[in-house]
Amino acid sequence: MTLTLPRPPRVARWVPLAGTALALLVWSNVVVPELPGAPAIRAACNVGVVAALVGAVRLGGISWPEMGICRTTWRRGARWGGVAVATSVAIYATAIAVPITRPLVAGADAAGASTGDLLLRAAVIIPIGTVLCEELLFRGVLYALARRVLGERSSVVIVASVFALWHLAVALTRPVALPPALAVGSAAVVLVVTGLGGLLLTWARHHTGSLLTPLGVHLGTNAIGLLAVLVATR
Repeated sequence: MTLTLPRPPRVARWVPLAGTALALLVWSNVVVPELPGAPAIRAACNVGVVAALVGAVRLGGISWPEMGICRTTWRRGARWGGVAVATSVAIYATAIAVPITRPLVAGADAAGASTGDLLLRAAVIIPIGTVLCEELLFRGVLYALARRVLGERSSVVIVASVFALWHLAVALTRPVALPPALAVGSAAVVLVVTGLGGLLLTWARHHTGSLLTPLGVHLGTNAIGLLAVLVATR
């Protein structure tokens, strides 16, 4: 005789999603700002948190395919992720090659940093500590949890919104350069732009079914962008 366990109440089914989202926001906006400022230390802490969370949701029943890690979709994900990286390289290379746009690429990210430090950030710290960690957290774990209780569109919006708020502390401490009359809203600008980026990344994850696609897009935006800054400045 097979026993059928009762399905948890709808409110209870929201607990993993809500709890994980809250934990991510507390980690990023409360805990991380108190950590030592060295990028390598913060990246290592992020890796540890991601490993613990992935292990927890796996024990809770979330499968690898639900997190976008699947043999049947890796080819499609790798193809589109590769296209995203190649597109970023082409755009930045063109901007650097044209004298009038080269100053737009060179930015404050390179100020006061050695070439070795920038290469370490672009080749190791950003790809692992930022891109891989954030994609596993948001397009992997959080998206899988959202899909357990929400439809596709709502899941995309929820993940993108939490992804934007994940950057709240950064938006408040490192606001974008705006005219004085608009300076108060600079943090809001960062959150809106990050939210739109989150929509693109989560849509790419949904469209291809693979985590490799948003990984490629994110890598092209962050790591390739920093390499472009290095080339344009040096």
